[in-house]
Amino acid sequence: MRTRHFVRGGLIGAWITAATVMAWGPRAGGPARAMAAPPDTVRDSLLVSDSIYQGWKWWHVYCYRCHGEDAMRPILPTAPDLRWAVSPAGANFPRDSFVNTAWNGRAAKGMPAWNVLLDSTAIQELYVYVKARSDGWLKPGRPHRLSDLESKNKSP
Repeated sequence: MRTRHFVRGGLIGAWITAATVMAWGPRAGGPARAMAAPPDTVRDSLLVSDSIYQGWKWWHVYCYRCHGEDAMRPILPTAPDLRWAVSPAGANFPRDSFVNTAWNGRAAKGMPAWNVLLDSTAIQELYVYVKARSDGWLKPGRPHRLSDLESKNKSP
């Protein structure tokens, strides 16, 4: 009789230990997996709207030569880091000032007027791209649009 209680007690103890280890131990995929948010709440840091995507394209055609790739580390010493320029923690340049500067340029500082090559919509798209980079949610690299992902999934 004593042996049966001992075995039953041991099995219950082993079950409690296993349940505790499973509840508090790392999940499959390591500790990072246990702390990760559910997949439907994780934001794709390169998924953007059409206007931000167009701004990224304009940036990499015209602006990166002076202000740096991905709006990081300006190449010319007179070119400001525009992520800082539009950031509330930085110069906090309002949208209108950004658009006016891009449209009319600042010849004394070497900034050309882009009104010959870009229309106001393109300059607005540049602003939303720089603002997304400044706010930190758009990471460096080539962004993609939801419409691009949907068309890839539809292809056979």
